[in-house]
Amino acid sequence: MESSHIGNRLLAALCLASLLLFGCKPRTAHPVVVLPAAVQAVLYDTASVNFVNFSDYGELRHLPIGIFDADSTSMTLLEAVRTMDCFDNITGARRSDGILDFAGEYFQYYTAGSDEDCFGSALFLMKDKYWDSFVKERSKIVVAGGYLTSSSGLDEMEALSENNGAGVRIISEIEAGVRAMFDSLSNDNIASFTIAALSDSSHDAVKANSEAIRRVAAENGNTRSISIIGGDDSLQGLSQIVDNLRSDNSKSPLKVIMVEGLDEAFLADCEALLERYRSMFVNGTYPYRSILAEEIVFVDPSLSAAVECYQTLRRDRNLALRAEKQKVSYFYGF
Repeated sequence: MESSHIGNRLLAALCLASLLLFGCKPRTAHPVVVLPAAVQAVLYDTASVNFVNFSDYGELRHLPIGIFDADSTSMTLLEAVRTMDCFDNITGARRSDGILDFAGEYFQYYTAGSDEDCFGSALFLMKDKYWDSFVKERSKIVVAGGYLTSSSGLDEMEALSENNGAGVRIISEIEAGVRAMFDSLSNDNIASFTIAALSDSSHDAVKANSEAIRRVAAENGNTRSISIIGGDDSLQGLSQIVDNLRSDNSKSPLKVIMVEGLDEAFLADCEALLERYRSMFVNGTYPYRSILAEEIVFVDPSLSAAVECYQTLRRDRNLALRAEKQKVSYFYGF
């Protein structure tokens, strides 16, 4: 019995010595990142037509900004980026200084032959060839416009943005708009509200915004109850949404209106329309006040994407800061 106790003590001592010798820190399990097959081909399959050699991408600063819009031929996103003046170009503070934020930048604007392969559009802007025809510059950042969803390549674009190793980011306009919305509501304790998505493609707008809201809310731990209604990009479209909320006795007030390419004239018209609804007195009550939040937030996703583009390039020190005019190269898909 005594020898058994001695053996146990010896074994325990050997185990303790082993822990002291080799360290007793617990092993940390690092999550394994499983990339989509399409992204793996871009990064590692040198035989793939989609392979991009990011190791020879070089310095990003003087490369152009790449832009494509999957759902529009109006070039609203391109104009939002080119004409933005939301920042002090010297300090980076959020204020207008009378100088274009992207002054001196070069741009590549790509119009795809099909809106379905948005991942392919992003790849085109990152490649150094116009397909196989002639040499073009690569893009230092890609701003992807349109109502992008997982089914149109958004997952692959985000995975490539995070894992290309060259620091080439992809900004999704639809998610930039949703992030801007949440930022605007950061000090508002409203728990349940409705978003009006005004668009010429209201079904696509609702679908893409709904998915973007789920994504961004999950990232931020946001637990608000959010409804979204689509309508035509017009005063009539907004009026129809308000009337529908009233007829449905909505308990979720209209709080956010999303409009791509929002200008001051349309903003003023929308605000005047909403004020008329608030002032409407019917049978001794104000029937629209319960379905309209006291302060309604307007979000322009194209401007939100332009803001994220500027902030990303400034943070990474990749603004060109050229003392010359902007230049745009236009490319068209087959």
